[in-house]
Amino acid sequence: MTRLRTAHAGFTMIELMIVVTLMAILAAFAFPSFQSFIASSRLTAESNELLSGMNLARSEAVRIQRRVLLCRAAAADGVVNFSATTGCVTTANSEPWQAWAVFVDENTNGAIDGTERIVRVQAITGNALELISDDDLAAAGNRIAFRPDGMARGQNSLALQAAEVRVCDRSGALSGSNMRVVSLVSGSRMSVARRTDANCGVTVAPVEEGGGGSTPVEGS
Repeated sequence: MTRLRTAHAGFTMIELMIVVTLMAILAAFAFPSFQSFIASSRLTAESNELLSGMNLARSEAVRIQRRVLLCRAAAADGVVNFSATTGCVTTANSEPWQAWAVFVDENTNGAIDGTERIVRVQAITGNALELISDDDLAAAGNRIAFRPDGMARGQNSLALQAAEVRVCDRSGALSGSNMRVVSLVSGSRMSVARRTDANCGVTVAPVEEGGGGSTPVEGS
């Protein structure tokens, strides 16, 4: 009686090496696209978070009929430092934001006091993003102040406030649309727009003495 031999299916070493090589080639092509997708998603998410904070400040001002501010804040290791002793970062410079905060400005002095309620704080996630105030917002102490009528007006002023915060990706993974601009126009209209800026994330060397309704971004 002749026994039938059982066939054992499997890969040879050469076949396995070919498969591994093909996977490495495919990964090499896919990795840059994946990096771009991640960077774009983070950029969009951070911009929309700031937009939602502005909307929250406005809706809270209308709801409680008090002035509510959103302002630049400090943070350390992802923890927001915002209290009556630290308060808003009002310095008019082009340094990136570390965080932002929304609070009820009961006495309308533009600063958080010990008895005033903090509505929300948010640290800027990751180290590949920069949020920078435009000149108008920096001059206003990096503060957007919504009044009970839902309109943003400057400190000690009836003029409607306009402001922009540039959210910039400095990872280098994006060749285009590497910036989002969160805007406030005419005291109430808020939006996020895509932009491409070759200087996005580029650190400018200091000049030596003597030398010369809201629209979030959809998707990623």
